[in-house]
Amino acid sequence: MGVIKIERKKLTFLERIYLWETAKGMMVTLRHLLRNLFNYKDLPIIEYPEVKRIYSERFRGRHILTTREDGTTRCVACYMCSTACPAECITIEAAEDDRTREKFPARYEIDLLRCVYCGYCVDACPEDAIYMTRDYELAIDTRARSVVGLRDLVVPPNMPVEPMGWRPYYGEMRKEGTAGGTGRGQEIRTAAFPDDKAPNPDLYQGDVRPASESTPARGA
Repeated sequence: MGVIKIERKKLTFLERIYLWETAKGMMVTLRHLLRNLFNYKDLPIIEYPEVKRIYSERFRGRHILTTREDGTTRCVACYMCSTACPAECITIEAAEDDRTREKFPARYEIDLLRCVYCGYCVDACPEDAIYMTRDYELAIDTRARSVVGLRDLVVPPNMPVEPMGWRPYYGEMRKEGTAGGTGRGQEIRTAAFPDDKAPNPDLYQGDVRPASESTPARGA
């Protein structure tokens, strides 16, 4: 390849003083401001937290560790999840049950600020021990609180099954009596208050097409 010589374009007087270029940028900002002020109902916004967007049933949110019927955690501290984690945000310390000789996590921590919510930990787990729920409200006020441990992750065996979020998929799931989610959550409302009209209800009304018009399931 030959040498490509690039010559810098000579600036005009207006470009050198920057005043005209600054004014043009401000005009673009002013144009967007006026358009949004007079077309408020068409803006892609919702009145959070009163109104919440509907996400996929396999949304990757807050992690949980599931338990057996006797209340013991399904996790056997095999380190598969921490090995598969690309962010290296999972820390596990294994212990051994003297009665059954089965390993269990004496320490299981996830740094939510390092986590990229990829779901690899769920895919790698051989015991179906870790799921990702549809809970996305993870506000914290200190970095220390971003590290969640067994007290925050383990859920009782009678937790509601649906909706779960990202979990091992075996087709239709029937796992009554086992952990699997955070319940049905808060009710989806169409507006902040009963008398208010939603700014743009198409954003969060979900798929309202008739069943006959819906996309057929894979393999159908």
